[in-house]
Amino acid sequence: MAEDSPELIRFNRFLATAGLGSRRVCDNLIQRNLVTVNGQVENNPAIRIDPDRDQVVFQGKTIQLEAQHHYYLINKPAQVITTTHDPFGRKTIIDLIPSQDRVYPVGRLDYDTTGAILVTNDGDLAYALTHPKFQIPKTYAVRVLGQVSQDDLKRLPLGINIEAKTPAIAEVLEHSYSSRHTDIRLVLREGRKREIKRIFMALGHKVIKLHREQFAFLRVDDLPTGKFRELSAEEITKLKELTHGYQG
Repeated sequence: MAEDSPELIRFNRFLATAGLGSRRVCDNLIQRNLVTVNGQVENNPAIRIDPDRDQVVFQGKTIQLEAQHHYYLINKPAQVITTTHDPFGRKTIIDLIPSQDRVYPVGRLDYDTTGAILVTNDGDLAYALTHPKFQIPKTYAVRVLGQVSQDDLKRLPLGINIEAKTPAIAEVLEHSYSSRHTDIRLVLREGRKREIKRIFMALGHKVIKLHREQFAFLRVDDLPTGKFRELSAEEITKLKELTHGYQG
């Protein structure tokens, strides 16, 4: 690896920017000894490399920085998984985009959850948008069995224990009741695994329908289920402003 210089970038950031996945995915690839630098296995995500001089290889292929970043908004259907590949042959979120670019989802939605999800090959932005530090809001429409009490609705913004390091917090925008279920619109700002389902399970209710209406300021109201669109330059700039131009 080259000596320290302003052109050097962190190993995991290089892989993410090159389109191998989010920063966390790239950390995992590195720590599993799957990537070499100049012919030697390197398992430290924090080392700095020179993209112009160091040779980085993953699965026999030399990795280079992407010449151009791409950004897509998808209205995810149910029964689609948010990974780039599924060993069981199920449809993935990447299958919905007829593109030859190596892109990957920003965060995840459960197999049966629908709605707004971003796909990109911009590793820095993907990492920042999913980092709890930036508190990016995600708006959901949730339907649960039974009637959620007013007391429980008031508990949501205060935090619900879902057996995680910190309580899960949700801002309730509105709610309505029917004879068999409760419909709730709420906002999350962290997005832990299966967070909404775990929140309502802790309250004694089962989620029977879950749709992400909005990611940050991006809505899918006018985007048919299973369809995508590219983000505009203005939308990309605004997303970067939300993360303060993060370049960690």
